[in-house]
Amino acid sequence: MVTVFVADDHPLLLHGLIDMIARDPDFAVVGSARDGAAALTAIQRDVPDVAVLDISMPGLNGLDVAAEIGRQGLATSCVLLTVGASQAQLYDAVAAGVAGIVFKEAAVDALLKCLHRVAAGGRWLPAEIVSEAVQNEASRRTKWRSLSQRLTSREIEIARQVLAEKPTGQIAFDVGISKGTLKIHMNNIYRKLQVSSRTELSQLAAGQIGPSVAHAANGGAATVVKALAAPDAGGGQARPAARQTPARRRESNKG
Repeated sequence: MVTVFVADDHPLLLHGLIDMIARDPDFAVVGSARDGAAALTAIQRDVPDVAVLDISMPGLNGLDVAAEIGRQGLATSCVLLTVGASQAQLYDAVAAGVAGIVFKEAAVDALLKCLHRVAAGGRWLPAEIVSEAVQNEASRRTKWRSLSQRLTSREIEIARQVLAEKPTGQIAFDVGISKGTLKIHMNNIYRKLQVSSRTELSQLAAGQIGPSVAHAANGGAATVVKALAAPDAGGGQARPAARQTPARRRESNKG
């Protein structure tokens, strides 16, 4: 029997997910949590076969938990639940090795179908949404990495302040320059990055500057796109060889 852990910060949805999964004779729900930190602690302790994680939990979100599970090499496959993940989140999910992504507006049986595929060693990544998102996000990140090399350290700092949505006067004060000098720097940034406004700058650089960047170097955009393009029989992606499927793990334990 495949062991499943479920995490969602909405109590009614959490109980509904647990009940639905528990009714399937192939699955045993072995734990649940309403926040990412509690979920990660329980998963580290119990190492279930599959973890179903809401992508937008407070504190550590589902993507953070999945990425940490991958970094620690735990033999738990992760399935993310989302209402409307951004292209950056979908890209990072693929980069983190997430086994499945299920949209909450999907049919009720979609999650169970996903869990069965993931338990069998496959992936459930809706190609019509995920593929386009990954391609677009890979292109954006590749463009940023290429063009941002032209920026000086001062220009990078100004771009970081722009991403923080600070007004012009505050940026000038924080950086220690006049508004006139800031305007010159902004024009240079626009020219080097081939953008024409703060909005376009923010769209290009979002998630790419500063210590908060968690997945910027996950093997590079090309690696993520290549990973997504390796379909299994069900239209998803084969799981990394480093992780055992639940069935193989049980066979190993018997031995």
